[in-house]
Formats: sequence, C-alpha cells, structure tokens
Amino acid sequence: MSGTEYEELMDTIRRAAARIFEYAETEEEVCRLEQAINHEIMYVAAIAQSERVKPPTGWDPLGR
Repeated sequence: MSGTEYEELMDTIRRAAARIFEYAETEEEVCRLEQAINHEIMYVAAIAQSERVKPPTGWDPLGR
C-alpha cells in the first residue's frame, strides 16, 4: 500500500467517524460511539490478524 493510498483510507475513516459523532448530543453519547467504533475496529483487526497466521490447511474445529 502506498503512502497516498494509506492517507486516503485514513481520511475516509476520519470523515466517517466525524459523521458518526454528529449524531451525538452529549459527551456521554460521544464516548459510547467512540467505544462502538473501537469495538468494530478491534473486531476487524482480529479477523485480519487471524488470516495472516492461518495455517495453510485452515483452522481445525477447535481453532488450532
């Protein structure tokens, strides 16, 4: 990924987060939305990480 592509993607994330925060009317709502955004990012990151270490034959039913 080039630096330009990275910056474009990060800008998309910034704009999306800003739009989400527009729905908040209080600081507490901003905090809840921030937690929800963080949860989604951590979930997507966990999937991406597991794909990078997945065995060539895939995971067995027990996740090994």
